Amino acid sequence: MSSSKQARLDVTVVMPSFNRSALIVRALDSVRRQSAMPHEILVVDDASTDDTVAQVEAWRDRTGFPVRIERLAKNGGVAAARNRAMELANTRYISFLDSDDEHLPDTLARLVSALEESPGAVVAFGDATKVTPSKRIPHAMFGAKLDIASIADPVGEPGQGRYRLRDAKSTFLKASLIATCSACFIRQEALAAGGMPVGYKMGSDWLFWLRLAQRGDFVFVNEDVSLVHRHPDNLTRPGAAADTSIAKLAGYTSILDGALGISVDPAQRRLVEGFVDERVALLRYQSSLLGFDSYRRYAKLIPGRPQQSLVSHLLADPRSAVRSVYCSFKRKRGSHTSD
Repeated sequence: MSSSKQARLDVTVVMPSFNRSALIVRALDSVRRQSAMPHEILVVDDASTDDTVAQVEAWRDRTGFPVRIERLAKNGGVAAARNRAMELANTRYISFLDSDDEHLPDTLARLVSALEESPGAVVAFGDATKVTPSKRIPHAMFGAKLDIASIADPVGEPGQGRYRLRDAKSTFLKASLIATCSACFIRQEALAAGGMPVGYKMGSDWLFWLRLAQRGDFVFVNEDVSLVHRHPDNLTRPGAAADTSIAKLAGYTSILDGALGISVDPAQRRLVEGFVDERVALLRYQSSLLGFDSYRRYAKLIPGRPQQSLVSHLLADPRSAVRSVYCSFKRKRGSHTSD
């Protein structure tokens, strides 16, 4: 039976894309292989400068699969693209799929049924297999990092492997453990929550889940439902780890000051404040490895602490300060040796 004649789920697959011409067809194909088809794929092209849109159009014409394309005139980032898609979609449910990742064949069937059979739930999510150029790591996002029995209760029929989180907000306060391509959620609840926060270089999905945690329950399907592809160029770029810490601190600051409407009780506030201290210490270590100039620059970028003097930062972590000087000396010596 052709995909156009199959009964379709009341879900839109939202695929933001920016200059993904070489990879987007793989993502589209993964949706076409679903055991239960979505209502449509909604591709939001974030002002690509390559032929991403032409690739999507050619795929749509070749397969006959229902694909709607929204072309943004100006690049606004992935959060803005997803928000636009949530406004345009006309289904009850939405599932994200980044244009360089893949859904596994039963992704939509399992997540949509989990939502439909879980009154009070606003999000259903599964785990993900992380794919690198050299290996595959199953259960890489959620199951490997948390003891499910300690944070969730079984729901549904025995053997389904479904769990309802007891406190989704507290579970995700430190970091998102949900791959965006492994989740499905109620569109109207997402819009009522304010959508995905914009203006964050990374972590907007994490803050989005925290917003949704205030709208209802999260149901976990204990299996991998997506393939998340990791590209080594992004992971090994100098300063990538420190940039991640800055982004994480920006999120913590927005939680604590209430800017995103994410409320925290006193115990949760103490948790987040502890996460801030841990992340600042990690940032100092990460930036010290880049040399003193980088160490000084990142010290000025710490959200919530921009007015602290350099002396205050140096005294707060003398070992990192000394390490930054040593790394600068080592880098200069290495460059002179190679000349």
